[in-house]
Amino acid sequence: MDYPSRVTIQTYDEVAETYARRNADVSAAVRRDIAAFAQALGPGAVVADVGCGPGRDSRLLRHEGLEVVGVDMSLGMLAAQVGGPVVCADMRALPLRPGVCSGLWCQAAVLHVPRHQVAAVFGEFARVVRPGGVLHLSVAEGDGDGWEHGAYGSTGSRWFVRHRMSSLEPALAEAGFADLDVERSTGGRDWLGAGPDVGCGEPACDQACSPSPRSWRSG
Repeated sequence: MDYPSRVTIQTYDEVAETYARRNADVSAAVRRDIAAFAQALGPGAVVADVGCGPGRDSRLLRHEGLEVVGVDMSLGMLAAQVGGPVVCADMRALPLRPGVCSGLWCQAAVLHVPRHQVAAVFGEFARVVRPGGVLHLSVAEGDGDGWEHGAYGSTGSRWFVRHRMSSLEPALAEAGFADLDVERSTGGRDWLGAGPDVGCGEPACDQACSPSPRSWRSG
């Protein structure tokens, strides 16, 4: 495993309980986006929540009638979950069969993937999402990569990668995701998001108020 990922995972293991507590509240915008994502898929659709953390979004997706498996690299985060199937795995090598998912939800998680590996991640997303399936994605907008220290009151560090749509869109298209409809939002940090509905506009922490994403359908 690369050094930035290893250190970031160690930090999330350390702060998992604090993270889950601070991100427990769900904004109206995020609830709306989850409902729209579920409506686009229909009841009983199989969804992977990649970078699920302590499982807040997974629970909400299940409440909407979706069959959800949570995927995260942090055992501490997964241990903070209550209910639902989870697997400790790397989004760069998902332990899922090709085309098994009708949708893939990835909220504020790709932002930790080293830049040179992002294309491989999108390739994995395309592999596990069936043709015509729905991808929900949010990333931090900006330039450059680097460490952020002192996460959630700890001494740990997390690696962040920021993206511009001018480079992100071709990478998604290369993986087979098309029909992009992207909007920007600000809350805690600047975001690029896509989904059935848009507009958070609330104070944000990493996941609880990250952008309102749009759904990108695979070709």
